[in-house]
Amino acid sequence: MQRLTNLIWAEMMRAWLELVRYPLQIAFGLLLVGLIFYLLLGFANLAGVATSNQAQLTRLLVGYLLAMIALGVISNPAQQVSKEAKSGTLENMVLSGQGLTMFFVVQTLARFWLTLIQFGLLFVVIANLAKVSYTLSWQVIPAFILFLITALGLGLAVGALMLLFKDVNNIFVLVQLMVFPALIAELPQLEWFPLVLGASVIREILLGGTVEPFQWTLLALGTVATYSLGVFLFQTADVAARRRGLLGHE
Repeated sequence: MQRLTNLIWAEMMRAWLELVRYPLQIAFGLLLVGLIFYLLLGFANLAGVATSNQAQLTRLLVGYLLAMIALGVISNPAQQVSKEAKSGTLENMVLSGQGLTMFFVVQTLARFWLTLIQFGLLFVVIANLAKVSYTLSWQVIPAFILFLITALGLGLAVGALMLLFKDVNNIFVLVQLMVFPALIAELPQLEWFPLVLGASVIREILLGGTVEPFQWTLLALGTVATYSLGVFLFQTADVAARRRGLLGHE
């Protein structure tokens, strides 16, 4: 337990030190996210979407920021696997006794607090600039936590592929092609995507609507299923990689 606590603290401090050391990179990154949203508004207007509608504008902003957050969470385990494999420390992590799954889950969550603050501030700034109306409620907290855990489960599944095959960068292109249309455009063809229900519940809460108990139940069950599947796939890939001696390979 002490080693796990030390790991959480170390990853939180590393995220903070990166912010202090590279402040312009973080600032320009957030500026880029904001500019992309305004370009998205321009494309939406060209496509005939009524962005002057406050509810539609709120849905667009929330979907966009949730998509960006989800992509960060999904890509983090795979990126860390690639980074550790290139530095030759992946085998050492296995021998540490924590296990790869626990390490990457803790690492993702410990470093996420800073991202959450940044995107929270970005949401407030963009909402005020674009005159987006929204309603804050305590219910958005459990909904967002379930959304985050679902994204983490998908991230572990992608990380499992990286653990076995190392060079599968095209999977990130596929993830982006799934996440953006599902969360921003809300395409009917992607209603089955695991993150869609969580994003829908968060939108409904921020728009001041009521979320039915049945939706909460479906969201909770879907989160458990997605995260459990992600853990199973990652641990299975971990065992397979050890047997095949792939942990030390790039």
